[in-house]
Amino acid sequence: MDNLIIKNIMKGSPPSKEYQVSLDNWRKHPFNKWAFVNTREIIPTSLIFSNEKKESEFQLDFNDLNNMEIIHKENKLILKNILKECQTDAFIILHRGKLIFEYFDYFTKKHTPHIVFSVSKSLTSLTVGILESKGVLDVNKNISYYIPEIKGSAYDTATIRNVLDMNVASNFIEDYLNPSGIFGEYRNATGWDKSDSLKNNEDGLRLFLSKMPKSKLNHGEKYHYCSPHSDLLGWLIERTTGEKYSSVMSNLLFKPSGTIHDANVTLDKWGAPRSAGGISVSPYDLLLIAELVRCEGSNKNGQIIPSSWINDFKNYDNKFAYQNQDKLERFPNGNYRSKWYQTGFDDNEFCAIGIHGQNIWINPKKEITIVRMSSAIDPINIITEELMFSVFKEISKAL
Repeated sequence: MDNLIIKNIMKGSPPSKEYQVSLDNWRKHPFNKWAFVNTREIIPTSLIFSNEKKESEFQLDFNDLNNMEIIHKENKLILKNILKECQTDAFIILHRGKLIFEYFDYFTKKHTPHIVFSVSKSLTSLTVGILESKGVLDVNKNISYYIPEIKGSAYDTATIRNVLDMNVASNFIEDYLNPSGIFGEYRNATGWDKSDSLKNNEDGLRLFLSKMPKSKLNHGEKYHYCSPHSDLLGWLIERTTGEKYSSVMSNLLFKPSGTIHDANVTLDKWGAPRSAGGISVSPYDLLLIAELVRCEGSNKNGQIIPSSWINDFKNYDNKFAYQNQDKLERFPNGNYRSKWYQTGFDDNEFCAIGIHGQNIWINPKKEITIVRMSSAIDPINIITEELMFSVFKEISKAL
């Protein structure tokens, strides 16, 4: 049935309602195969403009890694089979600046914008770092200094640093499979779900943020993953610059990184950007930005991202709040800083992660940058995550 749905979607004009992609099903498999590279057809977006040129400037040194043997929990697996079984849409590797491997499936090509979900948070953080270096904002100030509309909410006395590190004391519950409750209200406010409640759609994202409930903890005590924090950063970027989030991202991060295909970010009905998870960017362009991060923010255009910002999230060693989270499954020896994960692995690898299988993986010791995009069935699957971590590590060993 899945293949039949995909084939009918690929025809361009689905013959019946059961093959239509809509707000009801766009994140469900197999509809997500098409939806994740066609988000602009489903949700309002704002373009993140890139450079006006036709081809990337990657140096090519291709290796056929399809049949590479991957050891995972004492099992021997083949890379191409893993990528297929994990619903991978794009998998590309740079080694010492050279493109050595690429894999694409179904609707995803090197130039097609693919939604990267919470990797958007990591890209937003890079832009915040650039703005701080320019003196536009101070991450140690309370966020209510810049956005007084959130006074009285959980954000009232939180600093921008608390927001960046996911240790704001809030009562938000991140439950991707729950259509009701506070997470359902959040998704409705973003315009990502079809809502039966007109009020939720009318309120929009920023009113939702201004009502974020408090918890009894103090800020900074506990890592508590909460996507709305990163949407608040989008609001902060617009408030402090006086420009649209998409324009700031384009001018300060995307264009200087060398991106060549226009990206986009989803908007709520009032035009607020979903900076926590709504960016769609082509695989090649995300690889360019990721490689810029590996190179400590510098490329032929100069110092784009402050190296101090990148080295801080790579090496920050206070793990108290991260280790104090409720359920420590991902990177038990790792950390979280400025929307990037430290893995705690031997090569000091660090990464960005989005639901449904989106990854930036950087191994600074081996000079490797990997981008993975996927339309996985589950929003989060720890078993699949651990398998992909083994893939990343085995590739590093082989190069």
